[in-house]
Amino acid sequence: MKHFRKPRSIHSQIECVFHGIEGYGETKKDNPDGIRSYGTRKTYSEEAHRFGKYLKKHGVEDIFDADLFSVWLSRYLYGSLEYFSSKRLSLQTLETRLAALAKLEHAINAFIECHDLGYKKISTTAIRREISRLARQKDTGLSKSSRLFSNRAYPDPILLIKTIGDSTHCLQASLQYEGGLRTEGVGAASNGLSNPLTSENLGGIVPDPVTGKQVGLICNVREKGGKRTDHMVTVDTYLLLVDYVKRKKSLGSPYEEYLASVNEAAKLTGQFSPGRGTHAFKHNFGQRRYSECVKHGMTHEEALQQTSLELSHFRFYETYTYTTR
Repeated sequence: MKHFRKPRSIHSQIECVFHGIEGYGETKKDNPDGIRSYGTRKTYSEEAHRFGKYLKKHGVEDIFDADLFSVWLSRYLYGSLEYFSSKRLSLQTLETRLAALAKLEHAINAFIECHDLGYKKISTTAIRREISRLARQKDTGLSKSSRLFSNRAYPDPILLIKTIGDSTHCLQASLQYEGGLRTEGVGAASNGLSNPLTSENLGGIVPDPVTGKQVGLICNVREKGGKRTDHMVTVDTYLLLVDYVKRKKSLGSPYEEYLASVNEAAKLTGQFSPGRGTHAFKHNFGQRRYSECVKHGMTHEEALQQTSLELSHFRFYETYTYTTR
């Protein structure tokens, strides 16, 4: 064990370990588990220090004590769930707390490993997963969100897509719904720029990293802000895209015409609501993909991060907008 002068204050310890995983300006590839956003850092710090105050109140002065950390985190989270239920607070807010404390745990363990310290690493995944499960129970759990609107996603997106009369728009909607693409990514940029999908975006049939099933890869898609992203869709939809590109060289259409087709189909199927439009398909995708990730063994944080990447957001807290109703 290396010589380590531990900060006396529990709040100083929190800042010390968080500082060790800061990676502002770095990419997800370069720093997959670090904190790359100032906004995320601020949110996580607030939640971590709130837990720090709770620890101090109960006489704990060392976040590196793995056994005490786990015991008090469990009590803190069960207490949080009870409080959130009594005050009718949202699941979204509790998920932020869970994510922040998961990042605190990672920061502590990373600090221990980086400095070759002799402390036992912390493992509270099971606790956080159980709290998330209880909070999501249909009858006794928390409400999805404190937002005033009920749900931006379409109640029956498959029926809506089948109702779209224009074959180009139907394919574009399928890609958004199945792959989480923006309109920019399916060749219907709202800013008027030409950004069609071509043969260069056809990545072939590959295994889904979450489910293991065969999917079609749409690669190197240019979306909002010039981001280059990859997306996965069903094999059937991918083959339709391959055939479309083979016949017409590229997939694209004016945004206004695509939006009009979607809105018309929404009205015909009784799903129209101002503000839903084409972006609602991303909400459908986000909710479905998050649930799929959880069902295949991912933790709450892992599922949010995976869904966020496929939505081309990269910071998982942005995904709450899509995964909450």
